[in-house]
Amino acid sequence: MENEERAQLEAQHQKEVDNLKEEVARLTSLLEQALRDKSGKATLTAQPEPMLVNSFNPQNLGANGLSSDFQQAMHFQPAYPTRMLFTIDSTENESQKGKMVKEDELNKFIALEQRMRAFEGIHLYDPIKAAEMCLVPNVVIPKKFRVPEFIKYTGTQCPITHLKAYCNKMAEVVHDEKLLIHFFQDSLSNGALTWYMRLDNTKVKKWKDLVDAFMRQYKFNIDVGPDRLSLQAMKKDNKESIREYARRWSEVAAQVNPPMLEKEMISLFSNTFKAPYFEYLVRSSAQYFTDLVVVAERIEQAIGLGKIANPTEKNGFTEDGCQDTYHFYS
Repeated sequence: MENEERAQLEAQHQKEVDNLKEEVARLTSLLEQALRDKSGKATLTAQPEPMLVNSFNPQNLGANGLSSDFQQAMHFQPAYPTRMLFTIDSTENESQKGKMVKEDELNKFIALEQRMRAFEGIHLYDPIKAAEMCLVPNVVIPKKFRVPEFIKYTGTQCPITHLKAYCNKMAEVVHDEKLLIHFFQDSLSNGALTWYMRLDNTKVKKWKDLVDAFMRQYKFNIDVGPDRLSLQAMKKDNKESIREYARRWSEVAAQVNPPMLEKEMISLFSNTFKAPYFEYLVRSSAQYFTDLVVVAERIEQAIGLGKIANPTEKNGFTEDGCQDTYHFYS
């Protein structure tokens, strides 16, 4: 079955090449005819009218050394000026139109020549050569299979997390290694996609080969990933709400390895705040991270309503230089 399809593709390819050769031959014939017509046509001719001069006779020389006939010729004034005969081509406009048509045919000839080079040289249009560019050959996609929506890996996230997420999305065909290799490109973007396209198909025969290559390329993201110290160094931006900051902080905390317990998350998250948040958060009885976020949002609302003093300068000092205290106003 595969040999028959290959034979059909080769026959179709050969047919297209033959058609191009016929078209090139036709255009070549037209160009040769145009050159012959141009070389055989006279566009402008000029022929001067001959002057009649008496023949020179040495016996008729006068006293001044000139013959009488020659002297008469010197004073001879013709009745009509010398005329030049011009031949004007009456088909000049038609030749201009024909020239434009021939230029158009020449452009077509050049384009066809370029296509012929592509067919006979680089084989960019050869479907058989295109099949060799696939990382895994002979992929059979089930008719009812729908490609899932993947979270794109750009090359900066944890590679293990991405592999697990990809396999979960491909659970329907997770036992088909060819499909896993083929659709892995759909879960990549930016530099990671470029890396995939440069893989050598002779070195990727199994799903394990691709996983090993992927981990070798992006393992450094695990080594330089966020840790507990980097979490504690994070700070809330001035224009960032408590909820936005908590979401950003928790996304980074989820990448820490080994994973943190709730109690550790509460302690680290509280230490990222300054006064007046810090004083109230460390005194809270929150046992879960979500409960601590609720407490921080209440402090944020109280500051907005003016019920909790908000220092205008760092280090807990107000503009007048006195140390500020934080308390609820009655």
